[in-house]
Amino acid sequence: MRGWKKLGFELAGEAMTLGTVGFLGLLVLAQPAFEETKEDWRNRGDFAVTFLDRYGNVIGHRGIIHQDSVPIDQLPDNLIKAVLATEDRRFFDHYGIDFIGLARAMSENARAGGVVQGGSTLTQQLAKNLFLTNERSIERKIKEAFLATWLEANLSKKEILSLYLDRAYMGGGTFGAAAAAQFYFGKNIKDINLAEAAMLAGLFKAPAKYAPHVNLPAARARANEVLSNLVQSGMMSEGQVIAARRNPATAIDRADVKSPDYFLDWAFDEVQRLAAQGKFHDHSVVVRTTIDMGLQQAAEQAMETSLREYGDTYKVKQGAMVMIENGGGVRAMVGGRDYGESQFNRATRALRQPGSSFKLYTYSAAMEHGFTPESVVSDAPITWRGWSPQNYGRSYKGKVTLLTAMAQSLNTVPVRLAKDYLGTDLIVQTAKASEWRRRFAMTRPFRSAHRK
Repeated sequence: MRGWKKLGFELAGEAMTLGTVGFLGLLVLAQPAFEETKEDWRNRGDFAVTFLDRYGNVIGHRGIIHQDSVPIDQLPDNLIKAVLATEDRRFFDHYGIDFIGLARAMSENARAGGVVQGGSTLTQQLAKNLFLTNERSIERKIKEAFLATWLEANLSKKEILSLYLDRAYMGGGTFGAAAAAQFYFGKNIKDINLAEAAMLAGLFKAPAKYAPHVNLPAARARANEVLSNLVQSGMMSEGQVIAARRNPATAIDRADVKSPDYFLDWAFDEVQRLAAQGKFHDHSVVVRTTIDMGLQQAAEQAMETSLREYGDTYKVKQGAMVMIENGGGVRAMVGGRDYGESQFNRATRALRQPGSSFKLYTYSAAMEHGFTPESVVSDAPITWRGWSPQNYGRSYKGKVTLLTAMAQSLNTVPVRLAKDYLGTDLIVQTAKASEWRRRFAMTRPFRSAHRK
């Protein structure tokens, strides 16, 4: 070949090579996600757990109570239409990824100068709910896309829709449309009207923001958008939705009901781990935990106050907090600012350096090998293996007790202990032993799980 034909052939060859390499790269990224499908993922959460606080009061539920779920064929037609019109109008036309819908969303977002429309299909959302976390990253989106196509290949559209309606978080600590209908309206989901169906369908986008027991005006405004979606999609006429617009739904007053959702997610994971070990086999259990709801509310308020006061200054939008008693029991846990917007638990899943908290392991190792709180060590410049740590104020106090060094979080003292007296191997052993004891203590509340 010569001339433009040769150039075209070479460009096509390069494109095929790069495309193959790119596709193989995507498969490598998706492989860990496919490992999740080898487990019994259908029954992951195939039991219901009622959680109690340290005093025996009910604080929330997790899991799917299947005897209360409603088959997809028995769900109200207006609910199905409201969900599809709002979440995925082309649900029955795509194979897990809607490229037309994605292009339309990108166009709308570019025109608006921000994110006003999402491109994820209902199948992709289900893949995230079943297998992935809410971490925002390209790697997670790639896994989500591959898992969505896997779901489409292994399940019918009816099964996918049914699983989505059963497993999605709906605010107020509820999972699934049936539980949400009971929680917000005190009704069986078969009995909800169009206004209530529209309000439920509006929760999928941001369940905390639009939860009617928290912000009824916002929930009604969102429900009105859902009704408009029904008209725009051609699933209903304006005449069919006008009554629902004029008579919006009203939710049961549950303003005082607050659920420690981040803690419950973590506790539910622990329950599932124990169930996998054969600790119990019933599908309905009651678990008494160590959480103190008074401390939990104080922790949530402290987190919100701190973020409002200092968030802009330090360019921080999220935070996390855990309160653990001496025996290892968790008294409070805050995994983020808003559970409805992000269910990613920054207290248990975020990877962070331990910072000064790791000094405690050094001091523990020292105490176990002859030192006391009154033992004196030099706080002075030190260099070890090319590293020269400094104190926060760039100053040194000379001879100090371990108690003073720990109270003031001095940096050079634990380094000196490690270099001159203990060695890193001993500190590592102490940290690992402490972690084992912590995990053992933190699972104590869940070993008391009993059958309902």
